[in-house]
Amino acid sequence: MMKYVIESTNDFFLKDTAIENLFISEYIVSAPSDYVKVYLFGAMCSQNNMTLETKVMASTLGITEDKVLKAWEYWETMGAIKRLYIGDDGELDFSVQFLKLKNRFYSIGLDSDDDSAGISQGEDNKKAETENVFGNEEVKALIKNIEKIIGTNMTTYGFESIIRLINEKHAAVDMIDYAAQYSNSRKKGDMRYIVRVVENWLEKGIRDKESAVNFVREHDERYFVYSVIMKNLFGYDRPPNQGEKEMMNRWIDDEGYSLERILSACKKTTGIREPNFNYVNKVLEGWRNEQNQKEEKANQDIEITPSILEQYLRFIRGEAQEQAKNRSIRLFRDYPEIKDTERKLQEAYRERIIKGSRGGAATRAEYDRLIEELKTKKQKLLDEAGLESDYLEPEYKCNICSDTCVTEEGVCSCRQLRIAEAKEWMKEKQKQTQDL
Repeated sequence: MMKYVIESTNDFFLKDTAIENLFISEYIVSAPSDYVKVYLFGAMCSQNNMTLETKVMASTLGITEDKVLKAWEYWETMGAIKRLYIGDDGELDFSVQFLKLKNRFYSIGLDSDDDSAGISQGEDNKKAETENVFGNEEVKALIKNIEKIIGTNMTTYGFESIIRLINEKHAAVDMIDYAAQYSNSRKKGDMRYIVRVVENWLEKGIRDKESAVNFVREHDERYFVYSVIMKNLFGYDRPPNQGEKEMMNRWIDDEGYSLERILSACKKTTGIREPNFNYVNKVLEGWRNEQNQKEEKANQDIEITPSILEQYLRFIRGEAQEQAKNRSIRLFRDYPEIKDTERKLQEAYRERIIKGSRGGAATRAEYDRLIEELKTKKQKLLDEAGLESDYLEPEYKCNICSDTCVTEEGVCSCRQLRIAEAKEWMKEKQKQTQDL
């Protein structure tokens, strides 16, 4: 019996690499040349079971590491390879699986190597819905942006709210991000306020950023004020430039002028050739100086301007947040198991949302199972301690506006009560100053 063999070599650089004809005829034509180099070199390493670091490949090919990574991103988009993430720390650490192009090109056996094969249609829909959040780079960026705005790490309430808004309410990620920016611009950098803004927009049928921007421009109180001032000053409505916005904001927020007072100052420009903001500003300054002199003589009651009211609101919100922090410290001291569960739940949400794309379906399912277990355990521990589920959240004086005096419908009903409290607060501050 005769045996037929092919001469082999131990030097893999002297071996042959098989490249599908489809790659040559259909993919090379439109691909950047450096990306082709990366694909071919990677295919050679793959067929010879060779592991190679990105920086070594970049150096060998005479290109940057960034270009190597972009090349793999390109080929994955083209359906030629699949990146398999294996990094436990969430950093970009993956192996490359070269796909059979004939299967992709002619739709042969696509379900055989897909990790969703064999899943029912209902499960497919559920998985697709879940992936709107988990493993989504847009959501990862959203989490980071909101954490910058609220000035702290996202709590389980925040994670659960974002999941609910996207998966159940079908809110666009960029709309939630815009709601966070909008809330921050109004000095309401609180997660509960952000959620209420999004929910209010959703109730009005607003589900994307563009619609939200248009709604704000048409209905936001500040835009309305801008419009009224511009029309009274110039006789027609035009969008204010940035400098004009800043001056109007200073009149309203820092100096506390009412809209009526500003419009009265605008009327003083009717006798000049070219009405302008500087003239209005001088009129207001003159009135302010007169008012200061009168207050010094008459010792009038404290006037709660919008600026002073906002200072008081920031003060009581800060107190509520500090009290919540102290409650959590006491709770975690007395109930270490609740502290450990809350920490694990936050970590699980972060891992599932921010690093969810670093694993396969089994890994994502394990995160889901862990989150549900921790949520159930946390609620059970709180029940056993006789505490409400929102015990760790700040307790504001007003549950409607979270002590901002503003709702999406306009001024909150608690505003007059807060003004009365602000007067007493200012009197106490003045008394303390005099005592010193």
